Amino acid sequence: MRARRTRCHHRGRRSRRRARTKSRRRGRVQWWRLPKRPKEKTVTEALVLAHGAFHGPWCWDRTVARLQEQGIRCIAVDLNRGGLHADREALQGAVDAARDEGCRVHAIGHSLGCPPVALIDPKTIATAVLLAGPVEGPGMPGMADCTFEDFGSKLLPQEDGRAFMSRANARETFYHRCTDEEAEWALDRLRPTFVYGAEVADTPIWQAIPVTYIACTDDRAVRPDYQAAIARQIPFSTRIETDHSPMLGRSEELTEIIITAMGRAG
Repeated sequence: MRARRTRCHHRGRRSRRRARTKSRRRGRVQWWRLPKRPKEKTVTEALVLAHGAFHGPWCWDRTVARLQEQGIRCIAVDLNRGGLHADREALQGAVDAARDEGCRVHAIGHSLGCPPVALIDPKTIATAVLLAGPVEGPGMPGMADCTFEDFGSKLLPQEDGRAFMSRANARETFYHRCTDEEAEWALDRLRPTFVYGAEVADTPIWQAIPVTYIACTDDRAVRPDYQAAIARQIPFSTRIETDHSPMLGRSEELTEIIITAMGRAG
């Protein structure tokens, strides 16, 4: 008689368990075999800032401090280099250097800083902001309407071709809504400057990239009605109830507007 094979119940259970496990594994992607996701590149936003006549990079200090708190790299360029094109080249150089470091670059010009900003190559910046300054282009008001009639009489010609302004006239023209402390701080730093007009680019910058114009409604340097006429021609515009220098007296509000404008980048 053939010997009867003894069946091991434990072995049968183990076999069935292995089979079920293999079946589950076939339908499951194991985590250690998943392809690694590429790390998302973080873009550093950089802002190149252009000051106006008689001023320097220092006039942006309060606004720069607020922007840097939001992680925005700020590059305030020292202009007053001899004319419109020299200032434009200085700004373009700052833009190109920031791009070489991997930044997405934006630009802002205040007052006489607007014309050179408007001539920056629009292919190299994501957005631009023009603050209370002259702008030339189709449909824009003429430069003759930019300032009040007595503005020219306030200028003091210098031997080297620059112009300056007395402390009293500068206080009244640029800072009449600023506190005494804010105004005195700025007045101590003013310097003679070259004064020039604006030029029309082959393609107006606001037709190439998002541009925001900020009008100052109580300005005594650049006429508010002139600013309003420019604002009507530019797709994005806003206004601040302030004098000519919101980067001193209204830096918090100005910072919010700048960040909103930068957010319009494509």
